[in-house]
Amino acid sequence: MRPLSRLALLLTTGVFLAAADAPPPASDIVARRADVQLTTNDIREAVNRLDPSLRDQVLGNPQALTEFVKERMMRQILLTEARAAKWDQNPDVIVRANDARDTAVVQLWLASQAQIDPAYPSQAELGAAYEANKARFVVPPQYHVQQIAILIPANASKDVEADALKKARDARAQVTKPKADFTEIAKKMSQDPNSASKGGDLGWLREDQILKPVRDVLHGMTENQISDPIRGADSFHVVKLLGTKPQSTLPLDQVKPNLVAALRQARGQQMTSAYLESMLKKEPVQLNEIGLAARLTAPK
Repeated sequence: MRPLSRLALLLTTGVFLAAADAPPPASDIVARRADVQLTTNDIREAVNRLDPSLRDQVLGNPQALTEFVKERMMRQILLTEARAAKWDQNPDVIVRANDARDTAVVQLWLASQAQIDPAYPSQAELGAAYEANKARFVVPPQYHVQQIAILIPANASKDVEADALKKARDARAQVTKPKADFTEIAKKMSQDPNSASKGGDLGWLREDQILKPVRDVLHGMTENQISDPIRGADSFHVVKLLGTKPQSTLPLDQVKPNLVAALRQARGQQMTSAYLESMLKKEPVQLNEIGLAARLTAPK
């Protein structure tokens, strides 16, 4: 496990040495530009306002934490410039700011009225949801593939395409020789920049991640078999099948975090809808729809 940075340590432990009213010591300033600065406390408060899942991502990844601080610093710099220009006193800005504040108040109020039981979902509810949605957790067949790709330029002439096919056939001829090393030959001959340095190894790919022409050929191949050149949209592929995995279903333990999050989100939406329906049932909204559009467009 990577050691936490000093900033992450301060954020997670809540250690603050400066008095509330005193200027922060230089060691507590996280970022600074001219008169604009952010302290550990500023970042800690901003992180704590994040959704729990996003907060964990930020605190668990030093690079993500650094990017978060940079974004907050840029926001503060722009805010300082805008205020210096009295942009915060612009009537349109005031209206939008008030609207944003009201939206936040409403959202937080609704959330307070839809408090989900921390124990939800129970193991039984989780199991039932898993069974009901099992089809969503099906993983298609997977193939471990190694390839040599010969690229075909866009709008290539017949001669250029024929030359690419010849190179692909030459590559196949080399890798099918006795004791041939596919990996070393792929490093030298493959023109795919992403896989050539890995000896053409594409790793495990789901069936739906593979080009259809290649996929169609793989269906009929056996392990360690090498294909003839396969024409793709912009390249020829000579592939070696290293292994296969049949279609499978992800187990409950593997999908549990996402399933719990989805169930809690759905429960929150249900509770919010129920609250709104109950509120409107007690006292419905009276709306005068007749001539509404005409009233809004009429001169003041």
